[in-house]
Amino acid sequence: MTVRLTDTAITAAAKRAAETNQRSDLSDATLPGLRLRLTPAGGRSWVLACRDTLGGMRRFPLGNHPTMGIAEAREAARRMRAEVRKGADPVVEARRTRAIGQEARNGVGTLTAVLDIYAKQRGSNLKSWPECRRRIDHVFAVHLSKPAAMLTAADLQMTADGHASHQSAAAAVRYIRPVLKWAAQRRYVAAETAVLDPPATVRRRVRLLSGSELAALLPVLRASSRPYAAALRFMLLTLARREEAGQMRWGDVDLDAGLWTIRDTKNKQPHTVPLSRQALALLTAMRPEQPVSGALVFATNTGKPLGNWDRETKRFQEESETTDWTRHDLRRTGATLLGDMGELPDIIEAALNHVSIRSQLAATYNRSRYRPRVATALQRLADALDGIEYGAATVIPLHASA
Repeated sequence: MTVRLTDTAITAAAKRAAETNQRSDLSDATLPGLRLRLTPAGGRSWVLACRDTLGGMRRFPLGNHPTMGIAEAREAARRMRAEVRKGADPVVEARRTRAIGQEARNGVGTLTAVLDIYAKQRGSNLKSWPECRRRIDHVFAVHLSKPAAMLTAADLQMTADGHASHQSAAAAVRYIRPVLKWAAQRRYVAAETAVLDPPATVRRRVRLLSGSELAALLPVLRASSRPYAAALRFMLLTLARREEAGQMRWGDVDLDAGLWTIRDTKNKQPHTVPLSRQALALLTAMRPEQPVSGALVFATNTGKPLGNWDRETKRFQEESETTDWTRHDLRRTGATLLGDMGELPDIIEAALNHVSIRSQLAATYNRSRYRPRVATALQRLADALDGIEYGAATVIPLHASA
């Protein structure tokens, strides 16, 4: 029945449907294709009947009366008709959205699932991935269980911009963008989802621990029985990265020769570290009677890798009354100490195991890693740290900390 739809006409038609116990449709004379379906039980649902781009007659649901009034239904019908003419299929899209939502509730197709797949295909080849994943999970925690296909750049950008630490959020944005670009190539997410801006410019850390801070920290690390203390002392003595010390195994150490071989390095090149007397003494004191080659040197009581670095670092800061330093700051501090003692830059760079000691061109021709000179430098560093700890030597002061 085609009528000019009014509330009066709808009420009368609904009454007839209830009395006759038959379903009926009212077609709107004002907007062709708009219909109101009435059921004997009192249901009233708006639909738009129109042809899709393939010429087939389709019915697209719009809403329910009286929640959606007549004027609203006409406007919704006009918008729906325009979308259908452009090739959209709202029914299929609605089914897809419901399916995505159900899959997300089952843990399928979520941002977490995308990150997990990326980790298997790409992340496992990146030494930095565990830290990247930790930062992404922390900053974008509210989105992890959401369907990846439904995420927008605006959602992620707003979360990053609103995070308490702009520096942490900026790092998370840098880490997640390659993941989203990779996911967009596989249609896991929309291409524009990866268009994110860091909420802050990343600042290069220049923090150094002063001589007085080292004098307060070193006794705390020596006295503590926690494995983190030994690891931090070892990192100072060898200029090693946290990840390198954390993955060190007894099979990598030759105590007789005084050498530690780092096989999995940031620059993908094995690196042999000459151990000072102090570093050897530290490892000798820790060495089990029958060490297992594959066992970690610095590990928990159960042999697991150390994982609570932030918590333990804060504890050592409190105990030594020092603040605002990271594990990498120890590496920077040790390198600066060597520089202040007059060690040549090439030797310091070699001790740090940087890829290019002076320049990329020089690195191409000069493959030496100056191991004898590095051994001398690391022994000087260890002696200097002893002097700072015990106050038995005069050490050139470090640059002012920032």
